[in-house]
Amino acid sequence: MRKIQRRDFLKAMGLATAALGLTACGGSGAASASSVSSAPASSSSAPSALAQPESAVDKAAPAGAPVTQFQTGELTIGEYTFKAQYIPFDVRRELDGAHHCIHADSYRGNYFFSFYNEDDEEQSAKIFEYAIKDDRMTPVAEYNIDGSNALSIDRNGILYAMDPFDVYCYDLNSSDPEEPGDALDYMGSCYSSKDRDLTVIYWTDSAPVLVQDGEYTELTLEGDNEIGPFCSMPSLNLSGDELLTVGEPDSSGDYYFAAFDLDGNELARSSQPVGSFDAVMMKRPNGYLLDTGYMWELYAPDGTFLEKSFPVGERETLCQLCGDFCTFDVFLPLEENAFLAVGHHGKATEPDEPVVFRITTDF
Repeated sequence: MRKIQRRDFLKAMGLATAALGLTACGGSGAASASSVSSAPASSSSAPSALAQPESAVDKAAPAGAPVTQFQTGELTIGEYTFKAQYIPFDVRRELDGAHHCIHADSYRGNYFFSFYNEDDEEQSAKIFEYAIKDDRMTPVAEYNIDGSNALSIDRNGILYAMDPFDVYCYDLNSSDPEEPGDALDYMGSCYSSKDRDLTVIYWTDSAPVLVQDGEYTELTLEGDNEIGPFCSMPSLNLSGDELLTVGEPDSSGDYYFAAFDLDGNELARSSQPVGSFDAVMMKRPNGYLLDTGYMWELYAPDGTFLEKSFPVGERETLCQLCGDFCTFDVFLPLEENAFLAVGHHGKATEPDEPVVFRITTDF
């Protein structure tokens, strides 16, 4: 790994609110199916050390249409089953942008979201904290922090939010988490570990950067190309102790999945192209789950392709799981047999709205 010089910063530096155009993200589909019952996702109170942010429950509910209700169902992919439980938000929030209009992460049992809408600057310049109570997303607090380019929170409560040219670090346990405590001169996406002091910063055409113990280093991925095995790498997620990637080995236009450890060693590689160059990915006990282009793809621990759901309009699609047409932006881990799928739903006649499903699975 190559050490990179850290830039000086001003602790009182204000957050720039300019946002870049958003890049494309993998999605999924949806239509009605029988309802299922599953245990509610766990919830907890907000961190006791938090202070100063506005209480969301004291604010007037935004005007607008009520949240959409979903009749969720069950989806079988190969030998594995996925069941969905819909977790509605307290009020409908409107979104704009086909992809990556939501960023989300969790900390101490609560969930933090940014909801991008270019016509609603106030909403886009805030991060919203929720807890799951009574099977609903219940508001806890709001922060005057723009996380519309990227958002992640490490295990110590340091929130990473990105503007076009810098990564700003906010301490959620400080008396004023709306004042950044640090700035790193990088842009792109970021993913923070919940198990160790580690955050990964990533940009499409360069090697990922690891932020550890107050220093950051460029990670060299195993391979003979510009970025490990790839000449370009449009997708990267940190899932557990692995970096999950989708990249292009050459200029053929085909993209492949690969997983690496935190030393850059390759752990798995797909032998056939994946369905999209831009994917939402997660490591599972039985392999890897990728959301690519309105379908879910399953890969074995060595990268061998197992099975995928059918495209929208055919049988065994994500329509059976989520009850309507949804596009997913983020997977958040829960217990071993469950995760949250965060995305957005919309119709041609109205703006999109955020949606959250608790997915239980034996994969």
